[in-house]
Amino acid sequence: MKRERPGSSPGPSRTGAIFSVDGWGLFLASLASRLYLGILLSLALFAVVPAAFGWHGTVVQSGSMEPHISPGDVVLASDLDPSQPVPVGRVVQFRSPASAEPSGVEKTRLHRIVTANDDGTYVTAGDANADVDSTPLTREQITGQARLLVPGVGLPGLWLNSGNFPPLALWSVITLAAVAAAVFGGVSPRGNGREYPGGGDTGDGGDSPGTDDGGPPPFAKAGTAVGIIAALCTVVVLGASVFSAAAFTARTANAANSFATAADWSPPSVSLSSPGPTVRGTVVLSAEATDPESGIRNVAIQYAAAGSSTWATLCTPVSAPYSCAWNTTAVPDGQYTLRAIATDNSGLTSTTQPVSTAVSNTFSVVLSDPGETVRGTTSLAVALNNAGAGLYTVRVEYSAAGANKWNTLCLNLLSPYNCTWNTAAFTNGSYDLRAVAVSGLTTTYSAIIADVMVDNTAPSVTLTDPGATLRGTSTFAATASDADSGVAQVQLQYQRTGTSTWTAMCTAADVPYSCRFDTTTLANGTYNFRAVATDAAGNTAVSTVASTRTVDNTVASVSMEDPGEYLTGTVPLTASANSPAGISSVRIQSAPAGTATWTTRCTITTGPYTCAWNTTTVADGLYDFRAILLEPTGRETTSATLASRRVDNSPLRGADVQAVNGTGTAGRLDAGDVLTFTYSQQVNPGSVTSGWNGAALPVTLRLRDGNLLGLGNGADTIDLQRTGGTVNLGTLNTKGNFAKSRKTVTFNATMTATTVTVNGIPRTAVSVTLGSVASGASSLRTVSTAASMVWSPTAAVTSLAGVPSSTAPATETGALDRDF
Repeated sequence: MKRERPGSSPGPSRTGAIFSVDGWGLFLASLASRLYLGILLSLALFAVVPAAFGWHGTVVQSGSMEPHISPGDVVLASDLDPSQPVPVGRVVQFRSPASAEPSGVEKTRLHRIVTANDDGTYVTAGDANADVDSTPLTREQITGQARLLVPGVGLPGLWLNSGNFPPLALWSVITLAAVAAAVFGGVSPRGNGREYPGGGDTGDGGDSPGTDDGGPPPFAKAGTAVGIIAALCTVVVLGASVFSAAAFTARTANAANSFATAADWSPPSVSLSSPGPTVRGTVVLSAEATDPESGIRNVAIQYAAAGSSTWATLCTPVSAPYSCAWNTTAVPDGQYTLRAIATDNSGLTSTTQPVSTAVSNTFSVVLSDPGETVRGTTSLAVALNNAGAGLYTVRVEYSAAGANKWNTLCLNLLSPYNCTWNTAAFTNGSYDLRAVAVSGLTTTYSAIIADVMVDNTAPSVTLTDPGATLRGTSTFAATASDADSGVAQVQLQYQRTGTSTWTAMCTAADVPYSCRFDTTTLANGTYNFRAVATDAAGNTAVSTVASTRTVDNTVASVSMEDPGEYLTGTVPLTASANSPAGISSVRIQSAPAGTATWTTRCTITTGPYTCAWNTTTVADGLYDFRAILLEPTGRETTSATLASRRVDNSPLRGADVQAVNGTGTAGRLDAGDVLTFTYSQQVNPGSVTSGWNGAALPVTLRLRDGNLLGLGNGADTIDLQRTGGTVNLGTLNTKGNFAKSRKTVTFNATMTATTVTVNGIPRTAVSVTLGSVASGASSLRTVSTAASMVWSPTAAVTSLAGVPSSTAPATETGALDRDF
């Protein structure tokens, strides 16, 4: 039984202490501090715990995703499910290549995928950014999809990482004060809250040392405080290191304005109706245009003389119907090209494919165009416009291309003036065609249709022997050539032995004509294989059959997929593996080319067997690759070696190449078009061509059909030449068919060099502006398909410090579009 000390009075109750003047302050300070620390630690817990489920966190470092995501927020992301499509419209975490970064070092970024390109890449943008990101995104670059936002918890780490110490110091003082108030500032269970040595107080005669009548001892309180501070320090350190690789683009727009409405990243759709092959008098030209995001601002309808790059605008209606009247009597008779250009309210534009027509307000002769390439029997139609009651003798003539030596193809044609051209009676080659109408002493000629290719010879094709026994994913390849119109495609096919049906494995349009095919999709047994080549004229050829090849997937197989000839930054390494006994793991290894010093880059236990390899961790040079499959029994199977792939992380390299249409026809090289080659750093102009300082310099742009270089129809190539010197910009594969088969076109051009700043880094941009056609104008083609050009620089160009450029190819960045 406890007794009161003599001369003392009972202490106040706990309730009385709390509701005293001093008690209220301590109570509120302790309550607020504990609430603050509870929220802080809860947010930190939300940011850390999902890691147990495979999610990973990233601290946001800039405001390009505002107002929903702000600097200092932690975004938690999960890996993409390989079986699911890329989440267009969602925020993703992805690896940004070194060439797109101001530091020249690959980083992790978080942006929203706003649209998908036709080539399988994706366009990304920050919600508050005025523009989309300049570099398209591939699925392989995506490291996760944003799933959870934890607001503000990464701010201390962000301040520490960025050296912003004043707010970090203020936060630290506030937090330490909160820890002290929460742990040490509470009132005692009894008495007036004033503690005494030995744990007693004015209201307690207890003799238990080191306690406060059942409260935690001082060392326990100190341990609690240290634990809280340690947890908070861990959050700060993690936020400043582990998560700090994420960053947003620095260029932002007014967040409130740009986020208030749905962003319009897609150009409008527009089409132009053909007025017919021949027009006269006044005709109505009509276009249709739509844009579901921001609406149509206007549609311009234009015309130009055939082959001209000078367009005249007929009208620019701002609302539907988008049409206007064209008084054709105001222009000379002849061939014309029409187009419509739609502009939406966000400023994006789209241009229609050219529509051809002939203006004929006086008598004229028009010969139908049979196309660039013909074979067999072809029909040629002649039209007499505004012939009146006159009597005409009509014939069709031909000449070897450019020779201007005309011979009769069809004579004394009667209405409707159709000529049948048996091209099999002609030697393969290019011909010019024209129609002639004679009335009395008056002879009228049609426009010449130039460079029509006659090709009645099938291409040659050879299947590369795939081997006697096939397992897993195997490579099938063929070689093909065509001396006239060029190879259009090669299809690789298989047939089960004893059946009559051939099935396509793949179709290749470009060199090399090859593909990888998963033989596990076939039943085990014997098969025949062949290649079928088709040229641009439609002639086909079949290779010798590789017969009775065995597909046997009853044993393990593994193969290394080709990561590419040049490897830069972080690249995906992928293997294909199959084993009836199961797969424990697949190891992907590399070694300096020609050595046996193999290093495991990753070990994957579940498919798909792919991983990311940071090539900046090894020296530049040639490397071999292989994959090793491990079965549950311990048996290993090693793939064939993929040899001599070059790691190249040179600081100076080709960063981008872009083509801009001037005032001419979209998809066709003509005067006013601009081609720009951008390096990753500033270069010495004198290394581009001797004695050059970057000022305007006359050069010759040479366009060669891909067949001249063994690259096929869809790989026409551009390079630059200069009288009395060389231009060391390398070559540009347009990935398009801009020149007719086996033809060369040259342009007078002007080359200039300027310094541009990209993401804070000064770079040299070499621009080439096309002038008039110097030779081969009739060999130009208009390309309607979109593609990404590939520039192969040379090592002859050096930086200001004398460092040679990488020869690694640079692929055109940005959304997939028609060039020129």
